[in-house]
Amino acid sequence: MNTAKDHYDQQLASVYSWMAGTPESAIERNHDLFRQLEISSSPRGLAVDLGAGSGFQSIPLAELGFSVVAVDFCAALLSELGDRANNLAIHTVHDDILNFSKYLEDRAQIVVCMGDTLTHLESLSSVESLLLSVEGALATSGKLVLTFRDYVSTEPHGTQRFIPVKSDESTILTCFLEYHEKVVEVYDLLYQRDGEKWVLTTSSYPKLRLDKHCVCEQLQKLKLEVIQNEIINGMICIVAQKSKL
Repeated sequence: MNTAKDHYDQQLASVYSWMAGTPESAIERNHDLFRQLEISSSPRGLAVDLGAGSGFQSIPLAELGFSVVAVDFCAALLSELGDRANNLAIHTVHDDILNFSKYLEDRAQIVVCMGDTLTHLESLSSVESLLLSVEGALATSGKLVLTFRDYVSTEPHGTQRFIPVKSDESTILTCFLEYHEKVVEVYDLLYQRDGEKWVLTTSSYPKLRLDKHCVCEQLQKLKLEVIQNEIINGMICIVAQKSKL
């Protein structure tokens, strides 16, 4: 079974930005989201982007005036981010997000873990370890923003498990979901045109079935107060704030 890193390195990285539409539209959507979540009014300082990808969160955070540490396990996506960032205050780190804290020289005002990154971790204990590290890395009154997909409340069956992701004249991406007790195995079927023929590549990886209630309970145990918990753009969105001492 592939890991999430294997899947991105071998297949998904090459089409990741294409899947989002245009990088500019994805960045603008997160600008809008950060305004909606009142991140734009937070004190400026250090921001940490866990699972930064090609920069859809890091760039708007840097444009808001934060100094960003962008962590991702995929070198190809971080290279895209570097090309796109120009002179923005973004430092990229090629590593597992569980190791992020060793790259910080100060407490963070904002930590974001978005775009379903949290479900890429290998186990619930890994999620707990990450949240514990986030609590230690946040400044007092600092905020954590989590987004992830709901693979718990409903379970599709039959043809509902086939999801057309995106297509154009040269590329077609379809996703297939196979539900298990603790994970969803995600199969990506990627067709790409090569001259007159279509070439199919396939790959899969597991995503955790994360219960938002369990995530909120873990945050509260860590004295991270959940201040927002809603569905935004089809994703669970949780914002937590580190309690004052």
